[in-house]
Amino acid sequence: MNLLNNTYMKFTVEIKSGLCNVLKSFVTALSIGETNILPRFDAHFDADYREILDDSLICHNPHEFGNSFISARFLVLKSEETEQPDLINDAKALGDHPNIVNKSLSYLFSTHSIDWFFNRNLICDTVFNRIQKGISKIKWRPEVLSEVDRVSKHFEYPLLTIQIRTWTHQFDPPNCTSIRDGVIRDYNFETYKNAINEFLPKVKTIFLTSDNDSVLPEYLEYLKDYNVITYTKPDNVTQMQYSTATMLIASKCDMLVCNRLSTFSECIWWFGGCKAETIPVF
Repeated sequence: MNLLNNTYMKFTVEIKSGLCNVLKSFVTALSIGETNILPRFDAHFDADYREILDDSLICHNPHEFGNSFISARFLVLKSEETEQPDLINDAKALGDHPNIVNKSLSYLFSTHSIDWFFNRNLICDTVFNRIQKGISKIKWRPEVLSEVDRVSKHFEYPLLTIQIRTWTHQFDPPNCTSIRDGVIRDYNFETYKNAINEFLPKVKTIFLTSDNDSVLPEYLEYLKDYNVITYTKPDNVTQMQYSTATMLIASKCDMLVCNRLSTFSECIWWFGGCKAETIPVF
C-alpha cells in the first residue's frame, strides 16, 4: 500500500507486449502502489503470467482490478524530475511522454526518460531506490527460482553475461530489423565480438544466451577456450518460465555485453542492481 499525492493507488498491469516490456511496467507500478497483473491477453501474446508469478500478484476477477497500467518504460515520477536528468533516447521523438496508455495517470509521471542507458551514475538515487523497491516486491514461482539456482550454482565469478539480440525471436515481427521508426534494430557478430574482447581478460565464467539459438555455435567456437555456460529450455518448464529464469540467471553478472535497445537486456541490468559493467552494442 502506498500513497501518492495523498491518494491511495491500486494498479493492474495489462499484457499488451512482450515479457520485459511488461516487467518494466509492472516494476514501475509496484514501486508506487499496490499492484497486480492480468494473467494473460490472448489477442497478442501466448503468455500466462500465472506460470511465473506468485498468485498474490495475479488479478483474478473484476473486483481486484485497479487503475489500468500499460507502459514499456521505467517511468520517472513528476516529483523526481528535479533530481533525475532527462536521458534522451532513440524513442524520445516517438509516442507520448510520459509513455503510459492510461492518460488519467499521466499527472504522476515526468516526461523525463531513463530507458536504454546502462550507466548507474546517470540514475539519481531516488529513482534507483524506488525501482529497486519495485523489483524486490516481485514474488517468483518456485519453478522459476529452482531453474535460476540450478544453473547459477555452476558460476565462478567474475561472470560475463553475453545477451545476443538478433531480432529474429519467434515472437518478433517478421520485418523487425527493417522497420525504420527512429529505433534501429541490427545484429552483427563482429560488433558483439569486439565488445566481448574487452572483457575476456578478467572473466572466469561466461553465460551465453540469445533470442535465436542458431547463432550460438559461432560464439561457442570463438569462446572455446573459456568456461561458457548456455541454458536451453528443459522439458519441465514452460517458455515463460524459461525466459524469466534466463533473465534472472543473466542478471547475476559482473559484466554484460548486450544490445542497447533490448528490454530483455535492460531487465538483466536492473534486476542485477545496475552493478554490471556494461558494453551495450548498436
